This record gives sequence, C-alpha cells and structure tokens, in this order.
Amino acid sequence: MVKTVFPKVAAAAFALLAGTGSSAASTLSLPAPADHLLFVLQHRSGEYLFFIGAAYAGLLLLKKRRWLGATAAFMLGVGWLAFHLPVTLYLESLGVDSFAETRNFNVEEAKFWFQTLRETIYPDLSLKKLLAYLVFSWLSFQALQRLLARKEFTRRRAAFIMLCTAGALVGLAFQQSTSKALAVYLDNSEKYLTTARNFEQPAPEVTVARSQPDLLVYIGESTSVMNMGLYGYPRPTTPWLSERARTDANLVVFDHVFATHAHTSRSLLEALSLGVDDGERFLPITQRKRVSIVDLLNKAGVASSLISNQGIGGSWDQASSVVFKNARKLFRQKPGASATEADLVEKVWDHEFFSEQLDAMESAGRSPRTATFLHSYAGHGPYHGNIPESFRKPVDGLLSQLQPAQVNGPAGGTVGFIEEYDAAIRYVDYSLDQAIGHVQQVARPLVLVYFSDHGDAVFRGMGHDSARFQHEMARVPFMVYFNDAARREHAGLYEKYRLLARQKETSTLAQLPATLMDLLGVSLQGGSKNAAVVTPVIGEKTALPPIMVRDTADGTTFVNLNDFALGLPAGARRKLIDKTDGDTQAYAAVRSGRLSQAQACQAAPLSFEEASRRIMVAGCPYVSFPGTGRQPGREAALAPGAEASR
Repeated sequence: MVKTVFPKVAAAAFALLAGTGSSAASTLSLPAPADHLLFVLQHRSGEYLFFIGAAYAGLLLLKKRRWLGATAAFMLGVGWLAFHLPVTLYLESLGVDSFAETRNFNVEEAKFWFQTLRETIYPDLSLKKLLAYLVFSWLSFQALQRLLARKEFTRRRAAFIMLCTAGALVGLAFQQSTSKALAVYLDNSEKYLTTARNFEQPAPEVTVARSQPDLLVYIGESTSVMNMGLYGYPRPTTPWLSERARTDANLVVFDHVFATHAHTSRSLLEALSLGVDDGERFLPITQRKRVSIVDLLNKAGVASSLISNQGIGGSWDQASSVVFKNARKLFRQKPGASATEADLVEKVWDHEFFSEQLDAMESAGRSPRTATFLHSYAGHGPYHGNIPESFRKPVDGLLSQLQPAQVNGPAGGTVGFIEEYDAAIRYVDYSLDQAIGHVQQVARPLVLVYFSDHGDAVFRGMGHDSARFQHEMARVPFMVYFNDAARREHAGLYEKYRLLARQKETSTLAQLPATLMDLLGVSLQGGSKNAAVVTPVIGEKTALPPIMVRDTADGTTFVNLNDFALGLPAGARRKLIDKTDGDTQAYAAVRSGRLSQAQACQAAPLSFEEASRRIMVAGCPYVSFPGTGRQPGREAALAPGAEASR
C-alpha cells in the first residue's frame, strides 16, 4: 500500500508546495511551478530539512504520548519555517564589515542592534507551505518506519535510528543555513589582523605654508541630515545651528556630503587616511593600502591629538588604534574597558567632556601647529542613553498630533524611536554649538570642521546596519567654522570654502583628508606627488567613487552615487555587485537633471516619513499634514531644561 499511495500523495504535497511561491522566489521570475519546486529543493534545503527533522522528533514523541514534548518539537519546526527565510537572507547579506562590528561592542549597543532587527526578522509563513511540509514529513516518516520494520530492527533500535535521522536533518539544516555567513566571519578574522599592516604605508614628504590656522575636527556619531532642521527637516532639532547659519557668516554649511560607509570604523578609516593606489577603490577599505592623516600631519610638523568620548574598545577601536597610533590620545573610560597607553577619564556627556579637555589644553599652552580631533558619542543608540536627561523630551508636539500611519506609513520604525533620535539630534546641535563657542573665543586663527561618521535610518528602524543600507545612513552633515582671526588672516581660504558650499557639488568623506590638508596649508612635495592620492577638497567637482564597498558571501557590493554605471575594473578578484538603493538612484537622477525636482515631488507624500525623505532626496518643499499647522524652516523654542544648560 505504501508503494502505491506514497508517491501519489508525496507528488500532491510537492505540487501544493510548488504553488505556494514566496516573496523572495517571486523576484526570480521563475516560469512555472516545476521551476519553483526545483528552486526550493536546491536553495531552501535548510528550511525543509529542519522542519522534517523537527516533525520526525514530534511524531516519535507523539507515539510515546509525550504530548508536551511533541507539541514543543512541532512548534519549533513551525517557528523555524516562519523565520528561516528572513533570517538566512539577512545572514547572507552580512559582510566582513558587519562581523567587525561585533568585536568588543558593549551590551547597550548589542541591545539596540537587536531592537533594529524587528523590521527585518519577521514571520514569513505560508499555510500552503506548512501543509505541504507536514504531509511530506508524515508520509516519509511512515515510509521510513516501514523500511525499518522490514529490516526487523527492534522497536528501541528503530526509534534510535529515527531519532538520529531527525538530528542529522536538523544539523544539516543548520549547516546549509549558516555556511555562507560562517565563511564571511572567518574571512573577517583574517582581514581584521591585516588592516593595521595596510595602514603602515610611509607618509610622503610634504611642504607647509608659513601661516595657516590651527584645526579642531569634531566627529559626530550616527547623525543623518534627514533629521536635522538645518537641512530642511520639519522639526526644530537644530535651533542653535539654524540660528548661527542665519546670523553668523563665519559658519559655512555644506549640502550633499556622503559618508563612505555606515559603520564607524570603516567610515573613519577612509575619512582619515589617504590612498596610495586609486585603482583600489572597489576594495573594502580594510584591504587598501593607506597613509594615516595623522602620520602625514606629523611630517608637516602638525601635532595631532584625539579626545574621544567613545571610550576604549567597541566599533571605533580599530580606526582609533590604526589612524591615531602616533597621536596623543585621551579616552573616556567605558565600563569594562581595559587601559592601554591612553589616559582614562570618567564618563561625562559630550559637551562637558570636550569643554573640560579643550579648556585644559588652552591653559597648558599649545604646540606651534595643532590639529585636535574630538569624537563624540551622542546620536548612537540607545538614543536617550547617550544624552543628558534634560534633553530626553520630544522636540515639539508634531508627532503626537499625527496617527502612527501618518508618521511612518509603511516604514518600520516606531514613533518612540523617532522621538528619541530627534531629541539626540537636538543635543548634538547643542554640543556642537558649544564647541563653536569655544572656537569663537580663541584669539589665534582656528577653524572647526564638523562631520558625522554616518547616519541612522531611524524612520525604518534599522539603525546603521550596513547589511540593510538606506540612503540616510550615508547622508551626513558637513560644516566649517572660521573664527574671526581665521576669517580675517586667511580671507582667501574662507572665501574659497564659502563659494564651494554655494556650488552644492556632491562630495564624499573620502575627500576629507585633502580638505584638512588644504585648511592646514599642507601639500605633497613635487617628488612625492605620486606617493599618495590627494583628491579634490569637499565641495569641488570630482568623479564620485563607490561607497559602501563591502565583502559579502555573494561578492563585493557597492553603492553608486552617480547617475551612470561605474566602469568596473577588469580582472577583479571577486564578483562586483551594484547594491544602490532606490532613494540614492532617485537622488542621483535629480542631481544630474535627468529627473526634475517637479517630477520627483509631484505626488503628495502619504506620511511625515515620506515628506522628510523627499526633502532629503530631492529637496522637495515640505507638505504639512491637516491639523498640524507646521511650516518648513521654523525652529521652536528651546526644550525645557536646555536653557539652563546653555
């Protein structure tokens, strides 16, 4: 009977499975149900093998009337079936950069990252698929039992063989589902160790202008222009900077600047070093040969200092240890961090820490030429956890006037996340304004440069996970502030950057080293001009290199900021895959003129998130929602408690 019934029912089960489809498989445009069945057998073995193994275990327990255990086994199989596809797709999208972020990050960072996964790891369960797998599991279980009975095994031995079969299927499913991610993880271990060697290229000889200003570089954390009122966001998240931009001509604000990566270490490794071979732009930054900007400034007689509120360890540790290995370093101690050669100080908020250290440096006297780097932490999730309590309030009442669907539409983030992030941006605005105030008061020529390492996709609840790249993860603020002495004594330099800001050319932080060198009057000597690649400064028109270059299980992926296909290098060691997202494609089309702003903005936005996104991507005018009365560009009064802080 089994010989005649099993093939028919199994065929019916697989025919049912072939008709289920899935969101992932549908994108492959498979022509017929048979093709889909073949796809499932070849590429989804981790899914059905685990379920069949769990079903076998459940049926064995059911025969022994162990109801609780049988139920648990079946539920485990159903849970695996529900989450297998989104989990494995996410694991396969992880790159070496993603695994590098797991080194030494703290518990709070880990908890925040898990919170951002809820919009990516979601149940994807089809009842037809579940029924098909159940039917096939039951039939194959019965067939295997009949086969063991014919071999005249004892009941105990047959049950043991069935249990081993179930365990083997589950183990094979794990291997099939995680093998690609495991290979990338092992690859990361090797690349992490070789990065420092790649950054040991000797600094070329340089020439230095006689008189140039000192430099203060303020490195922001997880700050996207999408949520900054200064850049058009319709909430008062930047009251201090917006007021300065309106009244203080010394502040030069640049639009259209992109980080080169969504992770701190990868972004700053590139932003704070020069390449030696322009042909390496399609390699991840850890595989390129680089010269640290600190080593080059040392050659020029410029003393570099790092004052980091990020602490020792965490995702920033690689960039700080590689780029600033030859600089004076001062870290804020993190819980559980171990002391190295750096001095340690107790935890304080960004503005307090920086103010205290800058005042101490001024009192102690300074070297003839200095470049001081401040690395902040406010903006990183959990957003409220890294800002003073007085700032942990909604920046206004706008979102409370809207229904959740009006705030986010189909986007994944929660209103609470958005409120917390906007409050953090409000604090970043205040802390940066305090640093500008310090620069204002210094008598000697001093220029402040501000940028963020990357942004966050807070509306979509994804943080800055590079495996789920969104446009706002790379769109960052960039500003230059000349104090009165610098503007007066270096008027040509000031006018140059003011004009560049007005031209609104798209730039990336790969151009930051050239910008810092230009502000400090440092250039390569004639005989050393080929020893490093010096790009145009930020704001100058240039060919835009790929960003977000990362090694994944499928190949090397990148994001293209241009409105044309990039020429790929011949003989690349790995497959090169363009992973440019839709927002970045639309941005490039508007910037090139192929898509007019009117065309990009013609449809009415369906949510506050969509309206804010269009402001960022295409410069669309803000469309207020009924009952809010909000107009673009209006900054509300200071948050309660912030006045006292100021």
